[in-house]
Amino acid sequence: MGRTKRPEYSLTPGNPQQRPLDGFLQPQPGASGDTASPKMAPAPSQGPENTALERIEGTLRELTTAMATKADLQAITATIQETLRTEVAGLSTELAAHAGRITALEEADTALTARMAFTDIAVARQGEMLLTMRRHLEDVDNRGRRCNIRVRGVPEAEGAEDVQDTLQELFHLIMQPSPPPQIEFERAHRALRPRNAEDGPRDLICCLSSFPVKNAIMVKARDRTTWTFRGAQVSLYNDLSTITLEARRALRPVTATLREHNVTYKWGFPFALMARHQNRWVTLKWPEEVPRFLGELGLPPQTIPNWILGSLGPPPRTQREPRQRNARAPATSQAGRHRDPTSPEE
Repeated sequence: MGRTKRPEYSLTPGNPQQRPLDGFLQPQPGASGDTASPKMAPAPSQGPENTALERIEGTLRELTTAMATKADLQAITATIQETLRTEVAGLSTELAAHAGRITALEEADTALTARMAFTDIAVARQGEMLLTMRRHLEDVDNRGRRCNIRVRGVPEAEGAEDVQDTLQELFHLIMQPSPPPQIEFERAHRALRPRNAEDGPRDLICCLSSFPVKNAIMVKARDRTTWTFRGAQVSLYNDLSTITLEARRALRPVTATLREHNVTYKWGFPFALMARHQNRWVTLKWPEEVPRFLGELGLPPQTIPNWILGSLGPPPRTQREPRQRNARAPATSQAGRHRDPTSPEE
C-alpha cells in the first residue's frame, strides 16, 4: 500500500482556501454580538437598552460607594469587642458576688445542719425526761389519793345530805360482821359536776384518815361486784389520777383478752400492767411494749392507741355560765379539783 498524500493548501492571497479551524477561530460574518476592539473608543449610546444599563451601572456605583470599608469594619469590630468586654467584666463581678453568697449559704447550711442534729438529740432527750417526769407526777398524784375511795351509785337526797353519815353506814355494812367502831374522814363530798338525773347520781369521794382502814374496806369490798345499799346497787373504786384512768381505759381490750384466757393480772404503781405466765410476771409499762407483752403471753396481737400521746394535750375548757350577783359560790376541796373520771377497771 502506498502512503496517503496530504491535501495541499494553496496560500495564494487571491484565492484563499478554508482551513479546518477557521469556523471556530474567526468570527462569522453577520453574526450578532460583534464587539469592537478594546482599544477603540466606545460608541455613543443609542436606544432605551443603553439608558437602562446606565441606570443600573449608576445604582451599582452608588451601592459600591455606600459599602463599608475595611476601616469601618475594624471600628465596628472594636466597638463590639469593647461592649462585650464591659459586659463580661460585669458578669464576672456578679458571678464572683454570687459565688461568695453561695459559699456563705453553704457554710450557714452546714452550721444549721449541725445545730438541727444537736436539736434533734436534745428534743429526744427532753422527750424522755418529760415522760419520766410524767410518770413521777402520775405516781405522786396517785400517792396523794391513796386514802381516797370513790363510791358510785348512792342515791342523792333532794335537800341537804350528810355525806359522812351516809358513808359511815355504807362502810359498816361492808365491814360486817366486825365493823370498826368509828371511821374518821378528812373530807367527803359529791363529785363536783352538774347534777343531772339522766347521768345518775354523782359519785361520792371521801378521804379517810387511816390508810389501813381504807385498805381493809377495799379488800372487803372486792368480795362482791356491787353492794345493795338503800335500794340501789353501789360499787367501790380506788380514786386514781386521770392519767392512770386513761391508760387503763386504753388497755381494756388487753385486760378483756387476759380474762378470756384466764390469765391472772394486776395493776402496779407507778403505772404498770402485770400478768402472770409460767410462774413469772410479764410487765407492761409503755405503749410500745404492747406487742412484746402479748407475744410473751402467747396472745393474739392487738392495736392499742397510744395513751401517752392522747393525754399530752390540755383538756378542753368549757365556758362557765355567768353567776348571779347574789349566788353563793360553792366551796371546793383538794379532792374536788380533779376531773370526774369514769370508773376504773379493777
